Amino acid sequence: TVWAYAAANRCLPLLFADCSRVISDSLAQDPARWGVEARAQLHQWQLKLFLERGAEAQQYLLSNSQRQLCCDAMQAQGTQVTISRLQRSVADSLATVRYGFKEEYLEPRTGYSLDLAFWLPSSRIAIE
Repeated sequence: TVWAYAAANRCLPLLFADCSRVISDSLAQDPARWGVEARAQLHQWQLKLFLERGAEAQQYLLSNSQRQLCCDAMQAQGTQVTISRLQRSVADSLATVRYGFKEEYLEPRTGYSLDLAFWLPSSRIAIE
């Protein structure tokens, strides 16, 4: 439910407060009740709150250990990688301009597998 609201870009404070409390309590009591897919969706919701909602949404974040559990589930889902012809073509084109793009880079803070990633001294570039 919370991921659907996050994907729709809706923040409903009372719903999020209740959901955060219930989810946190449930994860604390028995994390095995939450399957990998459910924890991965919780991770996406937490990322949405953390990265896009600002200070007012920080109160709905799970504990650090619970967020890590969800992030681990997200990373576990991404173990099978398929590189499309378009991705290969983009990577080949970028390689002619600049060497050093990493393909299928697993971004440690978010758990997302990025098609291409590159680091400059002052910034990072990701292509998905």
